[in-house]
Amino acid sequence: MEFVRESEVLPLLTSHGITSAAVDEDRVYLQMGDEPNTVRVHLTTPDAAAEPHEGARVVQVGSDQLVEAIDSIIHKLHFGQLLLIPVGKWRHLFDTVAFDLADNEDWQAVDTAATVELNTRDPLLCESADFQMVIALTRSLLTNADSPEQGLFMTTTAAPVLLEIVPEGAVRVSIGNAAMADEVAGALDGSALGS
Repeated sequence: MEFVRESEVLPLLTSHGITSAAVDEDRVYLQMGDEPNTVRVHLTTPDAAAEPHEGARVVQVGSDQLVEAIDSIIHKLHFGQLLLIPVGKWRHLFDTVAFDLADNEDWQAVDTAATVELNTRDPLLCESADFQMVIALTRSLLTNADSPEQGLFMTTTAAPVLLEIVPEGAVRVSIGNAAMADEVAGALDGSALGS
């Protein structure tokens, strides 16, 4: 895992149809464009207030199933690399998961390396060997995060896929490729989430 400069990944995000919009100085949101082939899925717990993107397939699940769904998507699509990009500064996210991940050696290595990154939104590049840590991070965020700036985006370097972990208990998934969207639907259905 390593942090990369935000400016270095901007061309990649643009090529995948992903743009950013600042809500205020504490929050920057990523969004995939509304191309005809963009498919959106909104996974939500029953009590979550997060609004789905327009036209999204809404799937109501238990909180444990949100993490299971993300794990299924990552593994079904055989991502080699993931980019993690916080909604707010990394400091918000690190503070949120500090207690939960105190015994996670992989996360502690990131935490140690992040000292100079805490006040940035520089993406964290993760290889497939890091994905279990990514799932542990996701579980901790969905359990402990309670404000919008503690949200997290995940995308891949290889394809137009964007996942947004929403602290209120939801995951917004945008896929810019119909074939990949079918695979994701299969992963979600196969993970006992149903439709």
